[in-house]
Amino acid sequence: MEDRIVDQQAQRLVGGFGDEGWRLFQAISGRTGGSLPYELTIRSVVVSGRSGIGKALLLTTLAQHLQCELVRIHPGRVVAAGNQHHGLRQQLAKIPRDRPVVAWLVDAELVRGLYSSVVAEFLRRMEHESRCLVVLTTRHPEKMVPALRRLCDDHIRLLPPGKAERRSLARWFARDILPEDLLDDFADGAHGKIAAELFSDLSAHMQWQSARPDGPEDRRRPLMARPAIAKSTVSWDDIGGLGDVIDRLKEVIVWPLQHRDRFRRLGIRPPRGVLLHGPPGTGKTMLAKAAASEVSASFIPVAIPDLIKGEVGESEKALVAVFETAKRSPSILFLDEIEAIFGVREQAGETVRKLVSQLFLEMDNIPDDASMVILAATNEPDLVDPSILRAGRLDMVIHIPRPSEEGRLDILRRATRHLQIEGSDELLAWVAQHSLSGAEIRSAVRGACYAAIQRGSRTLAKPDFTRALESLHTGPEGSFC
Repeated sequence: MEDRIVDQQAQRLVGGFGDEGWRLFQAISGRTGGSLPYELTIRSVVVSGRSGIGKALLLTTLAQHLQCELVRIHPGRVVAAGNQHHGLRQQLAKIPRDRPVVAWLVDAELVRGLYSSVVAEFLRRMEHESRCLVVLTTRHPEKMVPALRRLCDDHIRLLPPGKAERRSLARWFARDILPEDLLDDFADGAHGKIAAELFSDLSAHMQWQSARPDGPEDRRRPLMARPAIAKSTVSWDDIGGLGDVIDRLKEVIVWPLQHRDRFRRLGIRPPRGVLLHGPPGTGKTMLAKAAASEVSASFIPVAIPDLIKGEVGESEKALVAVFETAKRSPSILFLDEIEAIFGVREQAGETVRKLVSQLFLEMDNIPDDASMVILAATNEPDLVDPSILRAGRLDMVIHIPRPSEEGRLDILRRATRHLQIEGSDELLAWVAQHSLSGAEIRSAVRGACYAAIQRGSRTLAKPDFTRALESLHTGPEGSFC
């Protein structure tokens, strides 16, 4: 057992990351607390994992409970500021040496060239600082400079939590506020979710519960039945190349919600729901968020596959809870991957058939005065059962096509309007020649920004976009050349 023991709450959090969490605890405790002989301590470690997995949360919590100073350095920001490698060297030199400290380098995959030499020099020097542990965090360990990976003593990979880990994370987040059996139900139904997603679901449930303190029955409602609720920050101005689609959505969604009394006086019953279909990456989710933002409505995203539970009756309960939440205030209920519960109805399992029936029941029972609209999305419209497209359910079907060259140029201009680009008009026109979806265009812009950061420039140039496009394996009319 370690000489330095974290309290029960911290143990719950560390336990939520399984053996990998305890390995990081041992690394920090042994290096900064003197609980291990100097020659046995880990001097530097790589911690990798996807966004939201909990790297920052675990590091900050352990540093706090082990009473270490946590010094965070963002090499990517140093590069973007154009301070060359001297700026990074100065930041590393300021790390204290007279007390326990964890030196945390964020986004280690961005450290390249002269910057990687500066960090390598720092790692070698810190080997002789007995109370300093160097931690390099990254989402892409395979993109790190190999020399830096070899200099680190260990590599801790944070993976999505299992059932026991999810229970531990839920107990840490709930702080003994919710019953243990309720947290167990939550953890059991959250297969595949990472820390950020677990905490988001838990937070939504706790907010809902505090707003409806109706008694034990409500407190025991399954946690996973509560959808995430958010105010969208996406606007129509963020979406390019879809002017005609935006105009139609304004007519069928925005106008009825903004002018409800006028529609009622004229006897016009607007569509209850809209089905958006088109290839992946064409902007279906962004359109739904922008519509919610336009009318100041809550955006409630629901991935249909996540509603399909293994336990009898749980799928229908989750769906009922989603609709209950959407009816309480102006809302855009976004049902993504709607085709997941259709397909060949005769071959569907009993759980899926009951979920389809419950979905139809909820749609048919939406009150006329409810300020909610359903937006459903699919990449496979042929798999959607026609019965959901009748009046009163998804009344309208809108196709979201891949953008034309003119549309791609519009998307590019919107996505880069805050960036400095060398030869902007000519370069963006060249990029627009490549047959990309809206999501691929935004990915290319992001990749070009990373390429510019890595070469120490604040201005994007053609080589940056070339590198980003090559990573997408695309080109004019789909073939990069």
